[in-house]
Order: sequence, then structure tokens, then C-alpha cells
Amino acid sequence: MMKQTASQFFSAVINGILLLFCASYIFPFAWLFYTSLKSQKSFLVNMFGPPIPPTLENYQKLFSDKALIQALFNSFFNCLLSIILIVVFSFSVGYVLARYNFKGRNLLYLTFVAAMLVPVHALLVPTYVYFGTLNLLNKRFTLLLPYVTFGLPVAIYLYESYIRTIPKEIEEAARIDGASTSYVMLRVIFPICLPITGTVILLNFMGIWNEFPFALVLASHPRTRTVTVWLSTLTGLYSGSIPLRLTALLVACLPIIIVFILLRQKMIESVAAGAIKGF
Repeated sequence: MMKQTASQFFSAVINGILLLFCASYIFPFAWLFYTSLKSQKSFLVNMFGPPIPPTLENYQKLFSDKALIQALFNSFFNCLLSIILIVVFSFSVGYVLARYNFKGRNLLYLTFVAAMLVPVHALLVPTYVYFGTLNLLNKRFTLLLPYVTFGLPVAIYLYESYIRTIPKEIEEAARIDGASTSYVMLRVIFPICLPITGTVILLNFMGIWNEFPFALVLASHPRTRTVTVWLSTLTGLYSGSIPLRLTALLVACLPIIIVFILLRQKMIESVAAGAIKGF
């Protein structure tokens, strides 16, 4: 009886600690949300209290700013095109590395693995110099080249590791039916790779959306600046309204939260599939 009571007490303590950890993660986002519904006066009266009355004034002010709309468009543009290019190239290269043995294959694979160890921000100054020489600064496609280049090594490694676990008999059955290599890649292997594709999309979206140094140095013009660079200008623009600045942070975080919610299941499936096949 005493052992059962002690076990229940221990479980209650562990659950309480876990609930506190969960609350510590959830509360900042909840506070950010309901603070965005406050006016500056209401915020100064009670910083942590609920918005009484709630107002959408902060959102109206933000979305009336054309600079925010332009920054959101630039960030979505960079994320979308970069991720498409990363998925296309990394899947193709990963498939070749996983399915074909050719001279220099191991050297090529090790090169991609070694590229994962390169501190990308150490390349910021050389990239700025080269882009300035080639007149590529503050262009619509300026950030695509570094984002795709830095995203490829990890994506290739993930695709190669995942495709290697797929039985070759699936491809051989398709080839017996007359399927070409491109058909096998696009219609047979790629659908099986959807879980790892979700992981690649999620990791790169988070990285590209949150990226700041390259966006600041290579594309700081108002026409090409991203959301993260636009946020750095809020200190001067809206320094008098804390709820307005917090609303801007919430707007910048929402796309990442939405993409994570949409793709979290695919990421879990890719981890689970790798664990089962590895076992």
C-alpha cells in the first residue's frame, strides 16, 4: 500500500513538473497573442492581464504599413523558391548517391557531409564582396543562391539516408513494368519520401524565414528586405507602442507556427520510419 502511494506521489510530482515546463513554453505565445489585442494605455495599466476591451488597432496599423506587406512577400518568395530548389536538387542528388555506385561517389558524398560542418556565417563577408563585384546586391533573387547552397548539404544527407532504406525491389518491379528512371523517381520513390520531404521543408522554412545576417547585408533595401530585417527597424518606427511591436513579432512568428503544425506529423513519420527501418 505504501509503495503504491509513493508511486502515485512520485507520478504526480513528475506530471506537475512536466505541466510547469509546458506552461513555460505556452505562456509566452499566449501572452504575445492577448497583448496584441491591447492598446498602449491598457498595457501600461496591467501588463499581464487580459485585454479589456480587446482591440484590433495594432493589426490595422501594422497591415496599413506597405513596408510590412513587402517584407512578408519577400520572405514568402525566398522561402518558396528556395525550398522548391532545395527539394528538387537534394532529392535528385540523394537518389543518385543512394542507388548508384560510380567512381568518386564516396568523395562526393563526403564533400556534402563536410559542407554541413562549415560555419555559414563565416562566409558572409566573402559572399558580400563577390555579390558586390557581380552587382547582385539588393536584387529579387539575391538571397536564393546562399539559401539554396547552405540548405542543400543537410537535405541531401537526409534524402540519401532515407532512400537507402527503401527496398530496391520496389523499383525493380516498376522497371519490369516498363517504367523509366524518371518515372520511378517521381512516381514511385518520391511519394514514399514524403515524410522526409516534410522534414526538409520544415527545417529549411524555419531556417530561411528566421535568417537575419545574410538578409541584412545582402538585401537591406526596402524593396528586398525580409521580415526579420523589417523587425529590426521597429525600434525607431514604433518605439512608443510596446503592444504594436509585440504584434509585429506575433505576425512574424505565425507562419512558422502554421507550417510546423501542418508538417509536424510528416516529421514524426520520418523519424519513426527511420527508427523502425534502422532497427
